[in-house]
Amino acid sequence: MAITRIGQGERDVRGCGLRYRWLGTAGFELVSGRTSILLDPYMTRNPGARPAQPLKARDLGHAEAVFLTHGHFDHTFDVPQLVENSRAVVYASPTVCASLALRGVAWTRLRPRWPGEAAEVGPFRVTAVPACHVTFDAHLVLATLWRCRGVLADLARLGTSRYPTGEVLGWLVEVEGKTLLHLGSACMRWVPDRRVDAFLVPVQGRTDICAVAADLVARVRPGTVIPHHHDDFYPPLSQYIDLEPFLREIERRHPGVKVRLPSINRLEEL
Repeated sequence: MAITRIGQGERDVRGCGLRYRWLGTAGFELVSGRTSILLDPYMTRNPGARPAQPLKARDLGHAEAVFLTHGHFDHTFDVPQLVENSRAVVYASPTVCASLALRGVAWTRLRPRWPGEAAEVGPFRVTAVPACHVTFDAHLVLATLWRCRGVLADLARLGTSRYPTGEVLGWLVEVEGKTLLHLGSACMRWVPDRRVDAFLVPVQGRTDICAVAADLVARVRPGTVIPHHHDDFYPPLSQYIDLEPFLREIERRHPGVKVRLPSINRLEEL
């Protein structure tokens, strides 16, 4: 198994091929030529988050489109400000679009999508595919409640009443002859019928999440895996996930798969 550990920082790769950068949690920016699209962009952290995210929504004003997998705060919190500071339109499930409208996003900027429906943005063709949210196990729920026992009232404002999950989607991205699959949560109801060059797989949401994520890799059988959502993005609600068990599972089960470990905000050619 080949593992690439990408260093922190950013370098100029204009003129190169398809590029991506991890924004933390499930967030990514994809760039082809002069076109930039965003997947689940979420930059707002609390002071305890690691790694820190210096970028703000206003720093992504060049993006032309936003694609959301579901409505939780760590996937949609920054979208209203991002839309306000850009010309981007937002693709998401009807429920998530409705919740964004209640938070001030104009319906003219929202593009509801169901599985099977696609959008074309510059050189990108992005198709919604069926997915579902990972089921939290009892041990994780109890451990999280214990960690958060002193701040539950504060965290309630980030709950599903304001940020409903909605219909969960994955996004199949086709660009420059490559196919990428992005999931925002580690569960899916669909198996690709084509080669996936890069699988952006989330590693968060269960105590056995490394094995769960490895099972997803087994189903997709991609050329390259880019794990994400393993960061401690909003402690004490979140926690850092050690990726070493995931890497060992991939090496044991899929020795030919290349794994790229992203570092926040590094623009890298795929």
